[in-house]
Amino acid sequence: MSSDSETQLDLKGFFPYQFSILAQQMSEYIAQIYKKYDLSKMEWRVLATIGQHTDISAREICQFTHFDKMQVSRAIAKLMAAEYLSQQISDTDRRTISLKLSSKGIDLYQEIIPLVRDQEQRLLQGLTDSERQMLRQLTLKLSGHLASSDVEEK
Repeated sequence: MSSDSETQLDLKGFFPYQFSILAQQMSEYIAQIYKKYDLSKMEWRVLATIGQHTDISAREICQFTHFDKMQVSRAIAKLMAAEYLSQQISDTDRRTISLKLSSKGIDLYQEIIPLVRDQEQRLLQGLTDSERQMLRQLTLKLSGHLASSDVEEK
């Protein structure tokens, strides 16, 4: 194999790789909380999304989370079986099922939220306030850049 720096990729310096590793580490760090409630990562994310939006369809959950339909459907089925969700036909589109947290789901959501917020604070405690703010701004900027037409596949 050639040692030409043009044909090799140093993963330690490759931002997408490092960001992926960081995302996985953060996910595992936060998972310590919701795993105690017997929730998978996908189930937690769907529960949290419904908790934030109050009334949302499975299709909208897919759009919001960037998860595929099968992952979201499985998580919804497990959350429904555990009686954390309720569903009803949407008022605006009779073909759409609208999901909400049940009273049991609301209780679970309200119990977990302060715990994950505390875990987030512990995660970020090594950063100054301005570093935290900059990290959030840069993350949103990169996400917006990726979502826009500014990034094209070459």
